[in-house]
Amino acid sequence: MQFTITERDESGRINVAFSTTSASGKPPGEYLGVVEADKGRTNWRLFLANVFLPAGYPTSVSPDYLQYQIYNAVQAFCSSLSGLIASRAVLEGHGVGNASASATHAIFLTVIQDVFGRLTTVIAGYYLGTSLFPEAKTYRLLADIFNDAAILLDALSPHLTSVSISLRYPFVSYGSSSYLRVVSLCLSGTFRALCGVVAGGSKAALTVHFATSGNRIGDVGDLNAKDGSKETVLALLGMLGGTVVMHYVHSSGPTYLVFFMLLFCHLAANYVAVRAVVMRSFNRQRANIVWMAYRAKFAEGNKAILTPEAVARRERIFGNPATLYDASSPRLRLGFCKIGAPFASILSSHHSIRSNSGDARFRGSDGDLSVSQVHAILEVFTDERYVLWFDPNPQHTSLHLRICMKEGHTAIDHLKGWAHALELALHVVGSVPNTFDERIGAVRTSLCKVMDMFPSFLQSAQTSGWRTDEGGLLAGSARALSVKYGQDLEGEAVVGKEDRKNV
Repeated sequence: MQFTITERDESGRINVAFSTTSASGKPPGEYLGVVEADKGRTNWRLFLANVFLPAGYPTSVSPDYLQYQIYNAVQAFCSSLSGLIASRAVLEGHGVGNASASATHAIFLTVIQDVFGRLTTVIAGYYLGTSLFPEAKTYRLLADIFNDAAILLDALSPHLTSVSISLRYPFVSYGSSSYLRVVSLCLSGTFRALCGVVAGGSKAALTVHFATSGNRIGDVGDLNAKDGSKETVLALLGMLGGTVVMHYVHSSGPTYLVFFMLLFCHLAANYVAVRAVVMRSFNRQRANIVWMAYRAKFAEGNKAILTPEAVARRERIFGNPATLYDASSPRLRLGFCKIGAPFASILSSHHSIRSNSGDARFRGSDGDLSVSQVHAILEVFTDERYVLWFDPNPQHTSLHLRICMKEGHTAIDHLKGWAHALELALHVVGSVPNTFDERIGAVRTSLCKVMDMFPSFLQSAQTSGWRTDEGGLLAGSARALSVKYGQDLEGEAVVGKEDRKNV
């Protein structure tokens, strides 16, 4: 009997194979012999791969993992180097080497800085926590900007010991005041805390992206642990390199020249690293780009859709995610849309107001809405899990739309609502309707266009590699509407619940 046994590692590569036909000097079929082994990879390469790369690399991670990690290594090295220079400046500011310096004063400054940092961590976690996943690339780069701001303030703090600012001429004077140094250290702690919050959340989102976008699902825990190993080694190399630099660079001029060069390289490497990431879930900007490109081709009978790679080359890192724009007309701004808005943003209050005619009316953003008008708005979206309305206030220079979600809403409903907002903005751009009938007519017309294109859009998006079931358009926890009529209201009480913030 002849057979072969093949042994593979996590990535699918053959390590060794055994066969009954290759036992040296033995009759075929009687003994197992080694017929193939992976000789190309030396022991040290295999060791480094096992220590610093996730199990199953490269099949267990997304294709953009390696490019991101290369630039991430460069920025980590630069950050460690510049941080060491800033640390020396902080120690000099505390009076290291000065016999008259007080250790108590240094501890007091450290405590104040730490207090500001901890308070910022709590506040930033509350306001930014739910926005980190949808805008992971933005906050990943923003984290390093905060980090560099903290390093810069630390490096400049010794020079602020004897500088004071006044509203009277001369505005800058030199004396014994050191409050500017205290302010700079407090701001440094604040920026460093902001960096920790946004870097932690955005890094978690990117880690999940890398581990779930490969040929097979990778181990998130292992990938995160290997990233920590790489960052530890790079930080150590940065410290060693910084020790060499500071040994030869002492004066202020060369020190700050090297310092600002490191900050520039740090930010440049971060920018290139973030640009290399190809996210496969929709956020508001990516949905905007894909939908606008799709509708332009749909009119020509072409139902092709932009791939995640193509969108990654077009999206901007910084920008207002609530902006609606037409990419076909050099990013013509159409207006702004808030998805997950409370229904009160349309009506401005939960209670009705009696008009002179006795008709119950709701005080809304576009004046008084009668009960029949509110009913007409809800009737348009009877079969949808969202309600879309817009502000026709002529005092606003831009169109303002609001999407309120209904109970049971999903990521698909978020995507459809955002597409509807884009179509409505295109329909009324340049000529906002004045009457209620014109406005609700525009809403109906744009909804019909969306219903015609959205099923094929959704199918094409899934075929092109987009993860339509991952919600990235809704930042925060939206309030959910529940509309009931007539006998459905019997025996029910209206209870108001406070939802989480919506950033």
